[in-house]
Amino acid sequence: MKYLLRVLFVVALLCGGSSLAHADGIDFRMTVLDPPAEAVCNPAGVPAGSPGNTNCTIFTGGDISPVNVSQAACNGAGIGPSGLTPGTYGCFVVDNESGSTIDSIELGFLIASLVTTPSCDNGGQTGNQGNFIASALNVVSCAPDPSSPLDYALNFAGGAGVAPGNALIVFEQGENPNDFQGGSATIGVTPEPDSLLLFSTGVMMAGMYMSRRIWTTRKSAGETR
Repeated sequence: MKYLLRVLFVVALLCGGSSLAHADGIDFRMTVLDPPAEAVCNPAGVPAGSPGNTNCTIFTGGDISPVNVSQAACNGAGIGPSGLTPGTYGCFVVDNESGSTIDSIELGFLIASLVTTPSCDNGGQTGNQGNFIASALNVVSCAPDPSSPLDYALNFAGGAGVAPGNALIVFEQGENPNDFQGGSATIGVTPEPDSLLLFSTGVMMAGMYMSRRIWTTRKSAGETR
């Protein structure tokens, strides 16, 4: 009987430790990187929109679903396996072909499938060649989603953003990338200056046209009195 009680006590400790590991254990790290301008998705000689790195997801606008993190995407983007433990890191790579600068990304993943909790940062990451890859977005917020308590909302914004034609790398370290499957991404963009100029010119021309019509209508109405 005493032996059985000891076994049950050990099992209870293990179960308690497991639940604490999810809440307070070693967190997985996530950051958004801006790789060098030579574009990890469109190597020399490969047309834009036809990535040589087949692990890249082409972004032209709107939300992305599903978001699947993989170790292969990291390796293709020049991050790992050097200096990283296989099975504990992964990437989601976005090829920005939207024509606008990406200035934010909000990622959503189910909490239940994750063993650890998020610890997001803007600290960058060292690549395979010992080169430092800076973070693209430097304002971070990672916590359970208030509007969907079963999900983590991992938000990144601010900073220089990711220009059209460049890539964005979501890098995760500390948990098996297979746990990050079927997520979603909402990407925010800032129109390029040319687009803003064209839009403002169009608004100004429309305003001038409407003003002229109103003036002509009032003048005609005055002449008929």
